[in-house]
Amino acid sequence: MMLMLKSFSSFSKASGLKVSPSKSNVYFNGVSEELKNDILSVSGFKEGKLPFMYLGMPIQTTRLKKKGCECLVDKICNRIHSYGARKFSYAGRLTLGVILRIEAICRNFLWDGSADYRRTPLVAWDTICRLKQEGGLGLKNQELWNIAMVGRLVNWVATNKESLWVKWVNANYLKGREWQEYVPTSNSSWVWRRICRVKQRLAAGYLQGTWQVQPYGYTLAGCYEWLRGTQPWMEWSKSIWDNWSLPKHRFLGWLIAHNSLHTNNRLMRFMRFGMDVDGQCVLCGLAEEKQQHLFFACAYSRRVLQAVMDCTGLKLPEVDILHWCVHNPGLKVQRGVKIALVMSILYQVWQQRNKCRLEQVLMRPMCLAQLISEDMKKRIRERDKSRMTTHELDWLGSLKFI
Repeated sequence: MMLMLKSFSSFSKASGLKVSPSKSNVYFNGVSEELKNDILSVSGFKEGKLPFMYLGMPIQTTRLKKKGCECLVDKICNRIHSYGARKFSYAGRLTLGVILRIEAICRNFLWDGSADYRRTPLVAWDTICRLKQEGGLGLKNQELWNIAMVGRLVNWVATNKESLWVKWVNANYLKGREWQEYVPTSNSSWVWRRICRVKQRLAAGYLQGTWQVQPYGYTLAGCYEWLRGTQPWMEWSKSIWDNWSLPKHRFLGWLIAHNSLHTNNRLMRFMRFGMDVDGQCVLCGLAEEKQQHLFFACAYSRRVLQAVMDCTGLKLPEVDILHWCVHNPGLKVQRGVKIALVMSILYQVWQQRNKCRLEQVLMRPMCLAQLISEDMKKRIRERDKSRMTTHELDWLGSLKFI
């Protein structure tokens, strides 16, 4: 304690900052009353009570439990509501129950914009946590991210021998034994046992004590990607996420690419729960409402597509338009405009389908086509054209609906 107070004094002289005894506490665990009184007397600090909160985390001597993290989960919930699930990631050593609760909040926010969502998600969470090129949304898998965070401590023990914490670990736990073969005792702290479990999880990434996954050493992002693994790239991903399309159109296109929408043929599975669904296409009533039919074969959808071509003068496909988006050649701007039109058609057809099913209201194909073309015209006019080539600008100028 005297050494610590001396360090405080040296820091104060160097920086001009001083410790405020009235605002400082000392926390004790496993210390005799005599030693405790001596420390309080010498330091002038007050005795603090465990557990307490620091940077939103409960600090305690016992194992961190789910109940102790409720305030942290509440703060995370508020943060996700403020910034969105994509911008959220937590770095820390949390229990699996807390991690699953955080993932549930992220998942619920994605599907319903709130912390509670009682229905079955349209796409599995593991798929959502893949990269966009792999068919996901690029959200982080919190369990794997947490393992990668703890993995930094594992790597410090393996490589950072001069660290004060590593020296303490060697003196109190390893005691001359090799880190790779070390097995913790049953009476070790829960934090230390967790670090050792993660060491075993990451063992395949080490060779002779050196992290081999990246040639430049251990990184949090690199370890996370290694844990996550790689998936095949989806050929439709580049078209679905083309930046000419509106975000809400892209998201629906992503759901369509996964064949995940609750069309009537899928809703029939819930008839045993009292849902009244006949399975027929809401828009034409001529076939079973499967996703392939609704967007690519339904008479109403085909009339909307034809009306859009009449309004814009652009040639759009008469087959599976998602397949066409992937294989459509041409200038970058030309592809972007056509893909944006396709995404807009899919979105508006789905909106009309829902209005027809819930409100018995359906817009005429030509009116819907005019709405789509006007929206596209506005987006083209607002687009930054400074980086477009002469050929691309000439092509935009040739569009009859601009």
